[in-house]
Amino acid sequence: MYNVFEVNKTGYDNCTMDGVAGNWSSGKDFITLTRPGEYYFICGNGLCFSGMKVSIKVIPLPSPPVSPSHSPSGHSPSAAGSYRAPLAGLFAIAVWIGFWI
Repeated sequence: MYNVFEVNKTGYDNCTMDGVAGNWSSGKDFITLTRPGEYYFICGNGLCFSGMKVSIKVIPLPSPPVSPSHSPSGHSPSAAGSYRAPLAGLFAIAVWIGFWI
């Protein structure tokens, strides 16, 4: 009955299919947002003009604080211990649009 399109900012602002990058219509879709940036989604059944649209800004997670290393022997930490794994800006979001009519 309804579908969701990922569009660019122009498509979002004007409720048009400019820059279509995806189409979901099952009603149970999950959309994974894998990079920081702006994402724009609209309803493709003309209801965008009634406000059925959403913009999402994804920002990367900050790196965790570096804790000071405590070495009882007074030696510096090993090379393997001095690395930390960066956090990826991976966000999953479920976009679900529906009306109770």
